[in-house]
Amino acid sequence: MTGLPGTAAAPGSARDAACDAANERAVARLTGSRPVLETVAPAVEVVPGMTDRTVLVSGPPLAWRRYAGGQRRAIIGAALYEGLAGDEAEAEALLADGFVTVRPSHDHATVGSLTGVCSASMPVLVVRDEATGRRAFCRMNEGADRASLTFGVWDDGVEARLRHVAEIVSPALAEVLGRMGGLPVGPIVRRALAMGDDLHSRHKAAGTLLRAEVLDAVLDLSRQGVTRRYRALAAYLRSAEYLFLHVVMAAAKAAADGAAGVPGSSLVTAMNLNEREFGLRVSGLGDRWLTAPLPPVTTLRGRLHDGWSTDDLAYVGGESLITETVGLGGMAAAAAMPLQDHSAGSPDGMIRATERMYRITLREHPDYRIPALAYRGVPCGIDVRRVAETGVVPDIHLGATLRDGGHAGAVLFRPPLEPFRQAADLLSAEPPLAPAQPGDPL
Repeated sequence: MTGLPGTAAAPGSARDAACDAANERAVARLTGSRPVLETVAPAVEVVPGMTDRTVLVSGPPLAWRRYAGGQRRAIIGAALYEGLAGDEAEAEALLADGFVTVRPSHDHATVGSLTGVCSASMPVLVVRDEATGRRAFCRMNEGADRASLTFGVWDDGVEARLRHVAEIVSPALAEVLGRMGGLPVGPIVRRALAMGDDLHSRHKAAGTLLRAEVLDAVLDLSRQGVTRRYRALAAYLRSAEYLFLHVVMAAAKAAADGAAGVPGSSLVTAMNLNEREFGLRVSGLGDRWLTAPLPPVTTLRGRLHDGWSTDDLAYVGGESLITETVGLGGMAAAAAMPLQDHSAGSPDGMIRATERMYRITLREHPDYRIPALAYRGVPCGIDVRRVAETGVVPDIHLGATLRDGGHAGAVLFRPPLEPFRQAADLLSAEPPLAPAQPGDPL
């Protein structure tokens, strides 16, 4: 890796060697993850630092007064759902004075789709990385309806679906997963990539594979009679098209957290957005968020439902971008030809898109492979140095949301370049580290 523009680093410098060695350690942790879906539990019981008055939300930290759209509505809805306020005005007041606190999900080993909103009693999927013992979490989606807390909607229907999932569906799923001894996530990801999924905007094959595994276990458990909970779980599995997305998000979070905190590493460990900003975390820069304003929604390209146009869209946040950090989503466009009209526009375009991502990544994933590229591993381990040097940013397959809330389709999102450049400059300004020696632990 040559020196970056505007830095003093030269090709072959001690700094470059140290960074390369640090990146080897970080990306080995990222690709060595072995995620298992362990259980489902209320967030307050399992999420580190969660309290009865905490609402987790996607994106880098943002002052409450700056939330204005769907993410704000979802946060207020969560306060009402938990009984912390009697009406929206009271919820607004409690959030303004800090009685109800809004916290970034990533600071609690958690990720959330779009608004990312999760409160104490909402059930979260618990994924454990068997390689490191780390656990990560993602809230269970309330179902297939386009009107949901995830998409920035709060109403009586959303509340009813949330309670149904919390009180009936999630205990049944937890029981089944317990009897199964957990469900390995990696084998499903591998098979789904070969079946046309990117595991971000398209997860139909993965959802089918997950449903088959769980329903087989349900049949074994219900030999004495199918209970109401099992019937509810089966119905949920048939309709909850985003369930596996949330599973793979938690799996990716566990892997990325395992790769975090390697001094000198330029590997990306998190990307996300709130209503206003894109945020970036890098292994060698710890928990620091590097941010930049979001591009106008009118620059987004993709396929929208019901005749909507980009003029009808608004950002509501999002952390499903965590899938791109492990080489899925837009990084694996060539695996998901059914998404071509959402993304690169043609089969050749999808292949070129993924080939471009190899220019900014550190490794090909040893297990997650793309049939259309002769089973080449997905491009994994985004390197801020390479992004800054080439000007190529990660392609991200992102859900689209309406200004007034609701799911609008899928789009191709390209984040701003500036945070990647900032991260590269910060790393180049740090004192060089000694390269790792043979035998150093990964």
